[in-house]
Amino acid sequence: MSSEEKQETSTGADPAHFTKLAETLESSGVPAALDFLAETLEAEKKFPQLFEALLMKKRHELGLPIEGSNSIRDIPEEHRQEVEDYYVEVCRVIGGHFLSEKKIGLAWPYFRAIEETDDIRAAISAWEPPEDWGEYNEDEEESDEDDLDGIIDVAFNQGAHPVRGYELILSHYGTCRAITTFEHQFPHQGEDRENCGKLLIDQLYGELLESLRNDIETTENKEAATEDNISALIDDREWLFESLGYHVDISHLQSCIRAAGSLEDPETIRKATQMCDYGRRLGRDYQLSERPPFEDFYNDYRILLRALAGEGVDGAVRYYTAKVERNDPDEDGNNFPAEVLALLLSKVGRPADAIDVFVKYLREVPGPLAICPSLMELSRQAEDYSQLLSIAENKNDLLQFGQGLIQKESSAPSTES
Repeated sequence: MSSEEKQETSTGADPAHFTKLAETLESSGVPAALDFLAETLEAEKKFPQLFEALLMKKRHELGLPIEGSNSIRDIPEEHRQEVEDYYVEVCRVIGGHFLSEKKIGLAWPYFRAIEETDDIRAAISAWEPPEDWGEYNEDEEESDEDDLDGIIDVAFNQGAHPVRGYELILSHYGTCRAITTFEHQFPHQGEDRENCGKLLIDQLYGELLESLRNDIETTENKEAATEDNISALIDDREWLFESLGYHVDISHLQSCIRAAGSLEDPETIRKATQMCDYGRRLGRDYQLSERPPFEDFYNDYRILLRALAGEGVDGAVRYYTAKVERNDPDEDGNNFPAEVLALLLSKVGRPADAIDVFVKYLREVPGPLAICPSLMELSRQAEDYSQLLSIAENKNDLLQFGQGLIQKESSAPSTES
């Protein structure tokens, strides 16, 4: 039984209401009976039934059968707009009733149906799980929609408020699950992904900073709490890394550094660069290698991240260009080093150079690219569609050729005076 059904059957209607409804119909007619029905259901907080009653009322006003399908196609053409507008208002009313009862999960379908999320986002922002959120009390009825997992599902998985949903994952299920979600199960892009990545890196940066401070205060017997820079904390403290010492889960460290390479926020990139400084000092057993161009993981990412922050850009471009030249495509024809180089060039304001890398190394890649912007996106950044159009024509790809032409025309400055 769904939670809505449980709500409907948890308390029976007052028997007097049945008599009153029949009397109202007999004495005052259908409109008055429908008004009484809606008022009674609202008073009893039976909101899904209220939703149906309000739709019945509108159907009766229009001379339609009071029970019909939910398809707008079944409404006569001359009434469709009126019914659509009324439906939107009823969804707002029912969703608002559920929110007033702090039932976010039950309110969400109504607001989602009309593509209005502001009220839900505000409610999710203010929502906090109870202190005993992980405990089950068999004497209390639980609402699956409004427990922690239900709120995360609405906020993150269904997209009502992805950043708040991710924040709840991070704060209540921990860094490991948050990393897994970010790397493998992340359905959002753009600003939402950026903000969630920032939350993740802030979390691990704080964990590492606190662990280092505690170690320093315990070993050196002096205050280190005022220092908020990891690179400064580890400078001249080789003893921190003796006997294969480490201060945070190494796989978490690598995952957060990897995630930072796809982000934009300068402060977040600065923190990830400091994590690289820390990683470079770890013992040999923790110097894990990844596929090219990140064979020397911490050093390679440090060079990339510093360039993304505007430091040593020319040197980083030369460094990753050399890696591209030293590495052939993999057995599937993918060229990840070239993707990294093109990504770097696009992010440091050199999209024309990124296009050259794309054309030389990536134009024949068989599958989707892992991290490199599309040729269309690079062309948009460079305001130059010539190579895209040429490649599309040579490949006999009329669709991409048309997309390029239209995008070029759309982005051209207007000549009207």
